[in-house]
Amino acid sequence: MFNFRNLLNRVPPTAQLTPAFDFTRMLNWKILRGSHEFPGPDGGTCINEAAIVAAGYPYRPVRRIDDCPASFSRPLALYAMCLNEIVLSDDLRQELLLPFVARLAGSADSLEVEMARVGLIIQRTVATILPEALERAGCDRDARRCRAAVTIRDAVAAVKQLSGRNWHARGPHLIGLINSISMAVEDHLAYRAVDAAQYAGTAIADVAELVGAASGADAAQRVETIYRRAAGLLDEALRIGNRAEPIAPEMVASRMQRVRQAAPEPHAA
Repeated sequence: MFNFRNLLNRVPPTAQLTPAFDFTRMLNWKILRGSHEFPGPDGGTCINEAAIVAAGYPYRPVRRIDDCPASFSRPLALYAMCLNEIVLSDDLRQELLLPFVARLAGSADSLEVEMARVGLIIQRTVATILPEALERAGCDRDARRCRAAVTIRDAVAAVKQLSGRNWHARGPHLIGLINSISMAVEDHLAYRAVDAAQYAGTAIADVAELVGAASGADAAQRVETIYRRAAGLLDEALRIGNRAEPIAPEMVASRMQRVRQAAPEPHAA
């Protein structure tokens, strides 16, 4: 779907994923990669398409961020779409993204708030996710510098140091990662919240690719940990500014069930 390639001081500390209601009622809705013209019998949509249904909007395929309703935070919806695409395991995608289905509608806010949200994602990515790839590449000093980034300013400074060096000897994957996080920082400094969120999602994908390509029996577990941290960042960012109005689980389940029943047969689609 995508080409994956200083307000933070008042954001909350790292938080655990805390679903607003019992999501077991929605477990028969499947979160899948890509956009879908119609949901299948088990749901079969991306995270934003499912969120549209949960909010009570008519079902629509989401092929680009402007397909989302105006009430969705554009940067966070795009970041969620990035996670939707990079998490390769169906079960893990279901576990990590389903809790956000009822949290996107009503999350749109002012540019200042959206920048604070993206700033949090970038800072936490630099401090808690990027070091994993740098250590795997043998760049321990750079990893320590990133881990020490406790504010968005620290994160920007750390990334600018990384981007000012020649990484060609380290291989294309690490070069791609440095480019992605550098673009996220540049867009954040330019107040381009949506673009910054997309490049932050790209950086997550780059880190996962680097770590997953490394030898060792724990590589797959480390990649899963990266995905879990990235989902945690979405949770934290959604706690800033406007939040979705609580929706009764029975209402969400009913809306999703109606859409499944109204979807045409696969051959008709």
